[in-house]
Amino acid sequence: MKSHSIRRSLLLRCGLGVGVLLSMLSIGVYFLVRQSLYLELDESITETASLLANQVELENETITYEWKEGLGTNRELIADGLFQFWDETSGSTTRSPGLQSHDLPRFSHRDGSPILRAISLPNGHRARAIGLRLSPFVLPEEIEKMKMRSRVIDPKSLPQILVLARDSEPVHHTLERLRWVLAGGSLLTLGLGFILIHRVVHTSLRPIHELTSQMKNRAEHQLDFALILPGKLPAELSGLAKNFDSLLARVAAIRQRERDFIRHAAHELRTPIAGLRVTTDLALSQTRNPVAYVEYLTLCQKTAIELGDLIKRLSALSRIGQTTSPPHLVLLDLHALINDCLNPLRTRFNERGLEVKQEFCESTQIIRGEPTLIKIILNNLFDNALCYTKPENTVWIRANTLGQSLEIRISNLATDLPENLERLFEPLFRETLSRDEAHLGIGLTLSLEAATAMGATLLAHQPQPEWIEFVLTLPTR
Repeated sequence: MKSHSIRRSLLLRCGLGVGVLLSMLSIGVYFLVRQSLYLELDESITETASLLANQVELENETITYEWKEGLGTNRELIADGLFQFWDETSGSTTRSPGLQSHDLPRFSHRDGSPILRAISLPNGHRARAIGLRLSPFVLPEEIEKMKMRSRVIDPKSLPQILVLARDSEPVHHTLERLRWVLAGGSLLTLGLGFILIHRVVHTSLRPIHELTSQMKNRAEHQLDFALILPGKLPAELSGLAKNFDSLLARVAAIRQRERDFIRHAAHELRTPIAGLRVTTDLALSQTRNPVAYVEYLTLCQKTAIELGDLIKRLSALSRIGQTTSPPHLVLLDLHALINDCLNPLRTRFNERGLEVKQEFCESTQIIRGEPTLIKIILNNLFDNALCYTKPENTVWIRANTLGQSLEIRISNLATDLPENLERLFEPLFRETLSRDEAHLGIGLTLSLEAATAMGATLLAHQPQPEWIEFVLTLPTR
């Protein structure tokens, strides 16, 4: 699947956003100008219609259009005036000179109020027009004359319809030019904005490209080193870069642990394999009697058992903490658990003259843990105490509660301890004076992994010179 580009996404979305904003702004400007122009045109038409309506007069019982008297001097009215009167009583009509013999659409509101609409002129041009119904104006002198003649005419009985039009093509041309100006300006602004956005996005994404280049060009032997963070790294990427550095640190620790593990494992495997090969070479170097072959085969069997034990412990070490689900913790009887682990070793303790003493407080009866993992820890600690304690000495097993935790302390006399006791938990680390060559240096590592998997802790310290004490802390709830 093709990878998603942040740069392309930012350019497209920013460009689209700017385009939408420019379009909305252009449309808003266009309609605002359009409304302003039409409002100005309609106000002009309404004002002119009002003036013409006031020039219709009833005089000597005849309708007189006073605007005709100004035709000679008002050339604009002759050339551009587009209006028409209809006498609803006689059905006659009067046109402005600009209409010649053409008629305007006849319309008016039912109640006589002015009404505006768009029409087409006889020449095909678009126009705005106003239609209204009006009554002739009557001077006071004319009313007196009608009274003297005893013939008073109500002006409302002589209704007139006036339709006044104004060519709106100039307005449409102006709006058309405005549309082109707004469209061109929007495209130009969008183009310049796209260039600016591209520049800003390119500059903003430069730290990402630098980090990508570092990771891409990093060789295998450089995986253990932290990244060189660019000076202008955005705040949004700082956390990602720091977490990636933390990940590299964990990878470096794992790689170092694997290298140490492989180195020590190779060293430990070389000895029994070499011994097995020497034994077989000696057995096959000449013809021997069955008793001699049995001796050599017994040695081979012992070496094979040691190899099998090494492989089992390595397998157990690799499985601890690797399951997808956490260990199932249950309530356990501490005394019974310790006795289960001690009973198989009591004969060996007696053979070496070692006395095992236990001290428990009353509240240490019940603990919480995973039976198999706790047995792995206790078996290894008891086995270490058996093998590394000088004969005719005492091994102490103490237990006491500490808040919501329980501490199991196993201490014994020991010499030739490393300066850094944490090294005891390293894979395949062995004390130089081990009295049991079957020890492979994996037991304490396995115990530490088992404790960590349960949420417990396992520490080593020296309570007094030439003594070592292991402290296993377990939760009680």
